[in-house]
Amino acid sequence: MKQIFLASLVFFLFACNGNQEKKATEPPKNIETLALNLKGRVKQLEETTTTVDSLNKSTMDSMVSVLAFDSVGYQTESYTKNVSGKKVSEMNYKHNPDGSISEFQSLKNGKVVSRLVTEMKDGKYTGGKNYDSTDKQDAYYTDLVSTEYGQVSSGKQHFMDGRVKGTFSSKYKGPLYIGGSSTDSTGKTDYTGTITLNDNGDAVSETVTTMANGVSKTETSTFKYELDEKGNWITRTTMNDKGKTTKITKRIITYY
Repeated sequence: MKQIFLASLVFFLFACNGNQEKKATEPPKNIETLALNLKGRVKQLEETTTTVDSLNKSTMDSMVSVLAFDSVGYQTESYTKNVSGKKVSEMNYKHNPDGSISEFQSLKNGKVVSRLVTEMKDGKYTGGKNYDSTDKQDAYYTDLVSTEYGQVSSGKQHFMDGRVKGTFSSKYKGPLYIGGSSTDSTGKTDYTGTITLNDNGDAVSETVTTMANGVSKTETSTFKYELDEKGNWITRTTMNDKGKTTKITKRIITYY
């Protein structure tokens, strides 16, 4: 659960401004399309995934992931939907005047699973309070460090009694994520990841090491892409360390 939440925190604590329009010759550094390496004025991105097992049997994921953006590049929606089009999980946002996130809610089947209220100083994230499905505070964050692109690069998560529940640290090349690590409540590293980017800014390889119940597991994946006319990938093939295809991800991208 912590890994999912920390990934969500790193991914979603980019400054957004809903449908606000900004007139500028250069896009703001904190727009999420930059962090996602999306070129052009992306309006919506739909992503479907097919898993390929060891017997080469392909199984399409029953969920479709959807991200929506305003004309500047700020994220306005994030959700998954099933084959019938019903939203299953989603993120709802509240924004500060500068476009940064003041609060977001994680929902499943329309019910709140968790809620995070951010704390800021001088336009940068410094901490936050997390609430469970009953709206009872169950954790808080301190020592958050924000990059020039509005991304949280490191921080600590605490139990309500003050004990450290975990820490996380992320590395970026400009706005692009290239790896990170996290520790558990005992201070032991339970996750490390490293990503290598190609000249287009897309990941070409990723190595992830996780620790669970005292057992360390390392997996290396490589990726190849099919791009659209804007330079955004629309098909990504994931291969394991033996070069076997394990996953195929397809995108439908619409533009303004």
